Amino acid sequence: MTNPSEDKPISIYDTVEILPGLKPQHLQRLLLVSRSLGSTLNLPDILKSVLAAATDLTESEGTSILLIEPNETELRFVASSTQHALADVLVPLDGSLAGWVVTENKPVIIEDVENDERHHKNTSKSAGVTVRNLLIVPLRDRGEVIGVLEAFNKKNDGKYTPYDQAVAQALGSQAAVSIINSRLFSQSDAIAETMHELKTPLMAMTAAAEMLEMDALSDEQRRQVLGTFKRETRRLTRMTQDFLTLSRLESGRYALDLVPVNPIELVQSVVETLEAQAEKAGLTMSLMIESQSLPDIMGDVSRLQQVFINLVSNAIKFNKPGGKVAIKVASKPTGVWISVMDTGRGIDPADMKNLFTRFYRVSHGSEVTEGTGLGLSIVKKLVEAHDGRLEVESQLGKGSAFHCIFPVLTE
Repeated sequence: MTNPSEDKPISIYDTVEILPGLKPQHLQRLLLVSRSLGSTLNLPDILKSVLAAATDLTESEGTSILLIEPNETELRFVASSTQHALADVLVPLDGSLAGWVVTENKPVIIEDVENDERHHKNTSKSAGVTVRNLLIVPLRDRGEVIGVLEAFNKKNDGKYTPYDQAVAQALGSQAAVSIINSRLFSQSDAIAETMHELKTPLMAMTAAAEMLEMDALSDEQRRQVLGTFKRETRRLTRMTQDFLTLSRLESGRYALDLVPVNPIELVQSVVETLEAQAEKAGLTMSLMIESQSLPDIMGDVSRLQQVFINLVSNAIKFNKPGGKVAIKVASKPTGVWISVMDTGRGIDPADMKNLFTRFYRVSHGSEVTEGTGLGLSIVKKLVEAHDGRLEVESQLGKGSAFHCIFPVLTE
């Protein structure tokens, strides 16, 4: 068996050349997935398509994709066919089979994983899966390795073969190209959006700086201009921080420190943080707890606090004088529900479809909402990063309710 040059990706046609005996159904599946990958730049769709094809083509119990972290010392599980059990698990490059494949830029077949000294045992523990045998191929495009594609536990107690390896390499090469294209598109699109949004505070700061050079300004005018300068500086700082957070979330490079979280303690900490702000705004804030024995959820405490501080802050900001803000925690068959409700302005149905779009700010008549326009996008991404979902109810002039639904932590 000959290998094509490692300077170029292994295409479907290379695979046919390498494996004259390529099964017709495998060729058809490779062609179908190639067309599917070529039709989208959405990373989650790409990963889902690759995993489904890899599982079928290698006849495996499960498959996973790991991508190299920006620090280039770790790999992160960005997708897995094992019900997201491995999502966001980090694996060191030094001291793991996946790391060896990246470093050596070579595929590998391991028949007895547990007895291989390169096996990172915490991975199997995190997944709750006993891995017997393993096939790993590098995800590379024109010599650049960006991660690995893994297939584990050949069905019917079988063993992985060079045929499986060659097919997985062809699929992995197509996956690498699609992942790189998705990242480039996301970066260029996001950068263009960000540069457009940065212009407003930058222009305001430039104008303020030029006015401060004018000798004719009174002390009061100077104070006003300085206030503008400070306000736009803070806005620019928030926008930069929010954009970095959102871009990491969208690229799957945002690390979560997952631990069991008591939902009641979580919302109590948010109420304590924002109670004074609500009182200053003349609002009543209440906490509604269905039961004192609610199940825990798995989450990153600081990021979950960020979610609810953002939602409650919005409920305060967009409320009416003398209005109310309520946080409700309940357990339902669909999971743990944490709802933030207000008696404020409500959201126009025309705005609802764009509510979580980057840089979108809801308008109220001639008044445009202040802020970066990234807060709700970050909230939605963080909730989804916790395997949760976000639902919104709103009636114009009467108020809104944001429901965050998280899976229950089970033993």
